[in-house]
Amino acid sequence: MRIVLVHPRMSVMGGGERVAIHSIKEALREGHEVYLACERFDVDAFEDFFGVQGLFKNVRLLTYPPFRPLIPRAVLYQRLVYHQLRLRSIVSKRQRFDLILNTAEVANQPGRRLPAIEYCYFPDYFSHLETNALPNLWELYYRPARVFYHSRVSHIDRLLAVSDYTREFVKEKWGRDSTTLYPPCPVDLYSDLRDQSKENLVITVGRIGPEKRMEVFLDIARRMPRMNFAIIGSLSPDKKSYSDMLKKASPSNVSFVLAPLRKVKDILGRAKAYVHCALNEHFGITIVEAMAAGCVPIVHNSGGAREIVTNSVGHKWDTVDQASTQIANLIEDDVVRREFSRAAASRSKLFGPEPFESGLAKVLREFRRSP
Repeated sequence: MRIVLVHPRMSVMGGGERVAIHSIKEALREGHEVYLACERFDVDAFEDFFGVQGLFKNVRLLTYPPFRPLIPRAVLYQRLVYHQLRLRSIVSKRQRFDLILNTAEVANQPGRRLPAIEYCYFPDYFSHLETNALPNLWELYYRPARVFYHSRVSHIDRLLAVSDYTREFVKEKWGRDSTTLYPPCPVDLYSDLRDQSKENLVITVGRIGPEKRMEVFLDIARRMPRMNFAIIGSLSPDKKSYSDMLKKASPSNVSFVLAPLRKVKDILGRAKAYVHCALNEHFGITIVEAMAAGCVPIVHNSGGAREIVTNSVGHKWDTVDQASTQIANLIEDDVVRREFSRAAASRSKLFGPEPFESGLAKVLREFRRSP
């Protein structure tokens, strides 16, 4: 089959781009002809960042200029229109595509009557941008976007959900069934750290922004002044004020490391526990990465994190007091910690690239058999 993989922003280089990477790998392995529709991006830098040199030598790139807003307001709608026009143009010029594989937001689904698969991270993803202030105004602003998203869903034949949590929301928001296919987590990058000597160090990893609730991590650290805590993450310019607030409020036992996790993975190897504070995370790739390195996960009892962390590999918490107690008990009983650590490393393999690729292969074969 001729497959056009739609993923407009390859320059982000996050979890979604890892999904695109392994989708490309599996499609090529299955013998398909693969095209990639996206904004122009630095191919060499991308391959170097993910360690996938030569990935695109057998992929035909169909690129267009990166999005630039014309005005500073209503950026969401400008972006939707821009990508739709660009992607529709690409697909319409290639009449012989057999399948659209969309590994980005459903809004990027070109309006073409071709068989289509959508990998869904979360319906109406922009909902997380809302605040508690002026809810009626937010609802009014996003209403056209929700209508547009729903219209795109009608063009999709098969929906794949990043977690059971997302799958439930797909059913609720879009009235469609989907199949859970966990994302490909780079567990092999961290597997050599699982037997490394551990320190009394607790870490969290993620983009430094309000949605990750890093201030809750600081609250936990304040209750445990004899423990060392570290925040590892990246920072975008528009979140600098939040980062400055965190640093100003940070107790002395918390350090900040602004670097991609793969560049400072030795810190992950030294940590005994990984704390995840985000509320209703759709999945949580960093949780799996920490587990692969032998960190014991202690995660908020919500969202996709509940699917990753079972009672045999770590803890789930609802309050800061619970999280603090769980960490303290873990540090005090090293026998139990080691048991959790081994179990966490073992379970992390369930979320590696192989299960994702084999699951996607089954779906692609269904379309190959279709008339």
